[in-house]
Amino acid sequence: MGPHGGAGTGTMQWGAAGGAGFGLLWWLVLLAIALALVVGAVYLVHRLDASATTEQDAVDVLRSRYASGEIDDEEFERRRTRLDGGPSA
Repeated sequence: MGPHGGAGTGTMQWGAAGGAGFGLLWWLVLLAIALALVVGAVYLVHRLDASATTEQDAVDVLRSRYASGEIDDEEFERRRTRLDGGPSA
């Protein structure tokens, strides 16, 4: 029975089980945080890639309009400069 007549055995067993459950909870929380960071990073990379694609599409449309004669040299340069992030004059 042990030195205390078995009085502390039950408390120790439940304390250990509670600690293991709490430790599992913390591992699940840490796993959720890590997963959220990975998903967030993938989202940001995808969003940056999409914005670069959109900008390139706009330049392609501008070139197509210039090639078809819809806009002149001055208008093409002004719009291309604006799309490239230059001054909007």
